[in-house]
Amino acid sequence: MASSTPPAPGSRDRLSDLPDFLLGHVLSFLPNKEAGRAAGLSRRWRDIFCNVHTISFAESQGERADDWSSDCYEAEEKKSGSAVLLDDVCSALLCRRRTAGQHVPLRSLRFAFDSCHHWDFVHVDQWLSYVLRHSNQELHLDLGFQIGDICRRKDNEGNHDHDGREEGVVDSGTDNSDQEDECDKMSRLWTYVLPRRLFTCTVIRTLCVASCRLKLPAAVNLPLLETLSITAPHYDSGRSIQRLISSCPRLIDLTLEAIYRLKRVSVLDKRLRRFALRCCHNLKSVDIDASELRSLDYCGTVPAESLLSLHGLRGVPSCTVDFCIALSQEAEFTRFRGFMEKISDAKYLHLHNRSLESMFFLGFPSFSSLTRLVLQGPLDSCGIVVSVGRILEQTPNLEILSLCMEERVKDTQDQYGTMGEEYEDDVVEKEKDGESDDLFVAPDEFTVPDEASFSMPCLRHRVNEINMVHYVGDETQRMMARLLFRNALVLERMCVVLVKGTFELQSKLKNEIDSWVVADVEKIFL
Repeated sequence: MASSTPPAPGSRDRLSDLPDFLLGHVLSFLPNKEAGRAAGLSRRWRDIFCNVHTISFAESQGERADDWSSDCYEAEEKKSGSAVLLDDVCSALLCRRRTAGQHVPLRSLRFAFDSCHHWDFVHVDQWLSYVLRHSNQELHLDLGFQIGDICRRKDNEGNHDHDGREEGVVDSGTDNSDQEDECDKMSRLWTYVLPRRLFTCTVIRTLCVASCRLKLPAAVNLPLLETLSITAPHYDSGRSIQRLISSCPRLIDLTLEAIYRLKRVSVLDKRLRRFALRCCHNLKSVDIDASELRSLDYCGTVPAESLLSLHGLRGVPSCTVDFCIALSQEAEFTRFRGFMEKISDAKYLHLHNRSLESMFFLGFPSFSSLTRLVLQGPLDSCGIVVSVGRILEQTPNLEILSLCMEERVKDTQDQYGTMGEEYEDDVVEKEKDGESDDLFVAPDEFTVPDEASFSMPCLRHRVNEINMVHYVGDETQRMMARLLFRNALVLERMCVVLVKGTFELQSKLKNEIDSWVVADVEKIFL
């Protein structure tokens, strides 16, 4: 009988020889469900998941959208529509309890409900009770109770009379306002209230909460908290938010989103490195020590000069700018230019231009230090192409240019977001007659730039990478690609992400782009 072949000298499973805590650390970088499947590899891996220090599960946006049309609210026995999420988190925590303490402390808990209802609250209470009781080193919490747009202004451009979650309700100046008392019963029923013990947990380093109620205790003690993110809190006054911020002596990363009761923020007793302010439309003033600020993220209306007071600012290396509604008034143009001048020392700029008319780029300030630029928004007219050219004229040291070309809803009939027959027909028709959908447009909308007008110094001498995302291949996008690639003389790398379509059409678009590139570059098509 033939003997079995001995294993090769280098075929020993060295990975399984690692200690449990190290294997758990490796698996913590995988999605939890993938890490859990490692238990099926062998007996050695059966209990390794107990040493995974990160638990993270989330529903997808819209997953609970049909709850109100179903019978789950009328049924006598309330069964959660988030059963999968609840089972996943409970199973992960029970796995740790099964080992009777023979596991590493949990470092991170993240969950995101598409919509969390009151019969789910008891499970969340159990999760947080366990996590807060057994964490003894450092703890990162990301607790999301609702997924969705935080600002309705983006869905109602130009309409200032809409009604956001609590928009229009301003801060009364106290922690227990009349509005809070009137809604107390509804708050307890539909809004999750964070446990008070959470605000005295001395090992929390990251706290991100969304669509819940804080209801701070009399004493807040978060000595190690470095990252704080608050999104759409329910019934918490602006003074409560300010008190929480002031109770974090080591805070360096602050995000405030859709806090409609917030009127004033002051962070002068600590030096933030990152600050994000999104859709806090009732905010009147922000005072922060910006002497060490490295990143600024702003979304809202064009800020007045008095809104942002950045004390000790020496230039913010990284900036992201977005606007909730379309800008068109002359006063907004003046404020826009003033705001852009305030951040003109940035090295990285991500500008959402969907709400900006081409006239706003007539006086675009110089960004002499900018090396990376991301422009995100629809590319649907010659005016936008001209505007991109104006920006490039003001960025002489630009090295990396990325265009994230969003699609207009009115121009997209394909509900799946792919380039099907309707996109192909649109390309053909635009090639034939070049008709414009809008008769009332700015003069730049009719200006077709030539290659000479795009021969900017940064394109000829500095830009070494160009990325174009969501390339459909319509007339305007082809014009933009042609002007960029034919003038980028020192380009080293290019990446074009095509939307889904037929192989024949994608090959045609790829070959056309190839013909425009004049430099010897690394070409990537996705």
